Amino acid sequence: MAQVSSPYNAKALTWSPLPDIYFFESFSTKNESTSTFKLIKEQLVNWCSFEATVRASSNACLGSQTQIIPTQIEKELIHVGNEHGLMSRFGQNIAHAMSEVNNKCGLPIRYGDFQVGRTIGGRYGVGGVPDLILMDNDHGIRAVCEGKTFWTKSLKSLTRQTRATWFGQLVRYMDDHHLAFGCYTTYTESIFLKRVSDTTFEKSPVILHTTASSETGGEGGISLRECFLYLAAIASTDSYRYPTRYGDNLTNGSLIPRERSSLRLEELMTSLSVKDPKQGQ
Repeated sequence: MAQVSSPYNAKALTWSPLPDIYFFESFSTKNESTSTFKLIKEQLVNWCSFEATVRASSNACLGSQTQIIPTQIEKELIHVGNEHGLMSRFGQNIAHAMSEVNNKCGLPIRYGDFQVGRTIGGRYGVGGVPDLILMDNDHGIRAVCEGKTFWTKSLKSLTRQTRATWFGQLVRYMDDHHLAFGCYTTYTESIFLKRVSDTTFEKSPVILHTTASSETGGEGGISLRECFLYLAAIASTDSYRYPTRYGDNLTNGSLIPRERSSLRLEELMTSLSVKDPKQGQ
């Protein structure tokens, strides 16, 4: 897909797809990254209004932003062959680019690696290290992202149980840090999670790195960058936090989910429509 011509403004950058990765199968890691944490399929349900929620949030954030952003990210020149290299490119094409947009929109949210963040409300012997965090100006962790390689994992055409097994690692990080939102990405495919009860999580559709946002939005019309603008907007409000930490049994692969009881879609939409994201500062 053709990239948006530079120079970018905030909306054009947010709506643009990510550049393709330089990758050669014969010069890459062969084994997939695994984790002992897992869910059962009943803990994952569809996040049916994901695209509409993202578009409502980005419209509120972007408004009439027309200032030029100097970021130049139309194509990739760096070759990658492992997870560390892939996530470095994700950091450039998502974290760096969207940090510029966050600044223009007045969102007090920064990106970083785990070591520069802190758990808001205390630690519980947290041992895992997410690949990317969204944090506030005081380094408080407000959302997490877990990355895998696209040549060892594909998020499309999976059974519910396979996805539940894979997402256990991300859910463990979300639970450890009292977070309601997270993202699981292979760069080429990404899925966002929203915690809707102590034991249940809604999952977004698969968002492709090649998708550009369209005026109509909806399925297939929301870019990955627009999704991260939504995540930053949520992270700038109190909606980022989930009050309960369930503990190790949440991700042992044998839990019976509880009824969905919190963080309903209507509450989040009300938060976005009534509360200016800038007020989270």
